[in-house]
Amino acid sequence: MEYTESKTDDIIILKLFGNLDMLNAGILKERIKESSSQNEFKFIFDLAGVHFIDSSGFGLIMSLNDKLAECGGGLRIVNVSKTIRQIFRISKISSVIQIFESTEEALSSF
Repeated sequence: MEYTESKTDDIIILKLFGNLDMLNAGILKERIKESSSQNEFKFIFDLAGVHFIDSSGFGLIMSLNDKLAECGGGLRIVNVSKTIRQIFRISKISSVIQIFESTEEALSSF
C-alpha cells in the first residue's frame, strides 16, 4: 500500500492506493501512531485508490476510529467504491464511521 498525504488546518488527508489488508495495515497504523505523538488526531482516508479491504483492514479502521475519537479527533472516509461501500453497509461499519462523497464534506464535518 502506498499513500499521499496533505493537511488542511489540523486535519490530515491520506489518499490510499492498493489493498488495505493484513500485509499493509501496519503502514497506516504506524502513520497514525506517529501523528498521535504529535497531537494530530483528525484524519480523512480517501479510498478512491483502494480496491480491496480484508478483515484486518476493517479492524484497523474501526480501531483507529475509536482511538482517535478518545483523543478528541476522528476518522472520516471519502471516495469509497460501490463494492467497499456495500461491505461497509453490510458489516455496519458505516453506522460507526462517517463516510462522505467528497473531501470537502468530510472536512466540514470536523
